[in-house]
Amino acid sequence: MVTKFRVSKAAANDLYEIGVYTEEYWGKEQRNNYLDDLESRFIELANDANSALAIPRNDIKWGCFSSNVNKHMIVFRKFKYGIRIIRVLHQSMDIVRQLQ
Repeated sequence: MVTKFRVSKAAANDLYEIGVYTEEYWGKEQRNNYLDDLESRFIELANDANSALAIPRNDIKWGCFSSNVNKHMIVFRKFKYGIRIIRVLHQSMDIVRQLQ
């Protein structure tokens, strides 16, 4: 099976910021581990977007799903090709505001 996920510009920026913050406070190894955890979940969701890890989140934005990884929430949509990662946001953020 071909794993298909696309990352929006906003989500790519989120990942960059997560990497910078994690490296600054916990070092390169932890940064790499954390970003690997997020990418692994992207692949897992792309392979099975209907898994229990994909939570419908119409309360946030219609047609969105989320999946939590450590302290972050992956917000995504399902498409025929796989999934599109819309944002990767820290759990302390106002998610609805970030998606406006």
